[in-house]
Amino acid sequence: MKHSLNQKIYSGEQFTEIRNAAFEQQVPVAISFVNPFSYYEVQKRDDLIEGIDYYFSDGALLCKLHNLFLPKISRASFDYSSVAKPFLEYITNKSKRLAVIGAKESENEKAVTILKQQYPGINIVYHRDGYIDDISSVAKQLEAVAAEVVIVGMGTPYQENFCVEAKKYISKPIVFITCGGFLTQTSIKPDYYHPLIKKLGLRWLQRMVMHKHVRDRVIRQYPKFVFSYLFHMIKKR
Repeated sequence: MKHSLNQKIYSGEQFTEIRNAAFEQQVPVAISFVNPFSYYEVQKRDDLIEGIDYYFSDGALLCKLHNLFLPKISRASFDYSSVAKPFLEYITNKSKRLAVIGAKESENEKAVTILKQQYPGINIVYHRDGYIDDISSVAKQLEAVAAEVVIVGMGTPYQENFCVEAKKYISKPIVFITCGGFLTQTSIKPDYYHPLIKKLGLRWLQRMVMHKHVRDRVIRQYPKFVFSYLFHMIKKR
């Protein structure tokens, strides 16, 4: 496993501190999250490791594996069981100019409508689907509307690639934060996860039941990741 990526994975307990620091920077900053699937995808590309400023562990499994060999971390995910609610409250209270990019057009429209209902006063100045051919053009649009924060939900590695590339075209301070399936989930149901599911830490199980692509990842790719991770980390010791 990539040492350079492991070094960039911060504990969920540090999220608020890192969020606040990111908004104080005078340059574009990108924050993302990795789980066993996205870790495997990100580690293939040094540009995604280097271009994203902060990573967090999106799930208990990666935390447990990480904590066997490296300084201990806790989970942080962009959903309502973790950092999404305080993050959205923060940018609403601070009147940050928000762009929402990702999901299909209809899902994006519905997610934006729901966010406006959940957070009266949220300042959404730009939104669009996540199917983007020309990142430079979208970056120019973000500058034109003076966006201060961009929530990006395209799935890995597309959302990380968008953040890394968009940063190259923007000179003003802006915070990019990935959200995975949050926009699609929000378009389905305002608080996607059942309260009991959140309490028991079984978000992966609900996603497995509801989405075929998640079932494929958990059944086919997660066991391979666990074996590969343990093999490489033990080998390095």
